[in-house]
Amino acid sequence: MKLFFGGSFDPIHIGHLIVARDVLEALGFEKVFFLPAHQAPLKEPHKASAEDRYNMVSLAIESFQGFEINKMEIERGGVSYTVDTARELYKSLGEKPYFLVGADSFLSLHLWKNPNELISLARFVVIDREGKWQEVKSYIKEHFSKLREEKDFHFVSVRRVDISSTEIRERVKKGKSIKWLVPEKVEEYILARGLYE
Repeated sequence: MKLFFGGSFDPIHIGHLIVARDVLEALGFEKVFFLPAHQAPLKEPHKASAEDRYNMVSLAIESFQGFEINKMEIERGGVSYTVDTARELYKSLGEKPYFLVGADSFLSLHLWKNPNELISLARFVVIDREGKWQEVKSYIKEHFSKLREEKDFHFVSVRRVDISSTEIRERVKKGKSIKWLVPEKVEEYILARGLYE
């Protein structure tokens, strides 16, 4: 079973890594593949380039055996729609890929590009820090009643790590330390490249 963790990663931080590790352990996936977006839909243009974000993810995960990086969305260019990625992965894997999605994002799945095609091509691991399980269940019943728990989606409660990429960018801009919020090599990369200043 292969799990794909998409996102802007602008920059990647320890919250991303802890969630990915916890899900890997909880559900027994062989690997988590980090999938940096070329341009995430519904977001402002990223502050760091696709190349810089790819490099930061690579540095962040290099010492952990259960993590890998996938460059598919960056190489495809344009806006990174999950349905396009799911289509490519389904073809290359010969099975439905799993996508790691936060509960809040999952609750807007009906607004994503071609949601019905997406649910036919992919499975989901929905992660939650705020006890939204019942809300997610009701949402699935209302919008995607064909989805079956433990088959089409898994729900994993994860620890709350209150760090955001926005906060990290703000701290860098103000000249504040980001030590312990990002892996050491990512911090060095950000400072050496003058990112977010």
